[in-house]
Amino acid sequence: MVVGRTLWDFLIEVVRTPGLRGPLLAMLVMLELAFILLLLLIQMGLIAVKFSYGGLGIELHHLAFAVSWRQV
Repeated sequence: MVVGRTLWDFLIEVVRTPGLRGPLLAMLVMLELAFILLLLLIQMGLIAVKFSYGGLGIELHHLAFAVSWRQV
């Protein structure tokens, strides 16, 4: 029987590695901040998110309109 490593095994090994703890924590914090910023932009109506069979799409119609209107 072949036993493979799971994602949890990999995460535990990364956490136990002293050299990767700091960069991993910094990356996690930056990812969380980007996710919060994305949610705030969706809430304010500046971007729209569309779900479809092909995946997830982010549309910037409102921002493109604001930029083109100011240039006129």
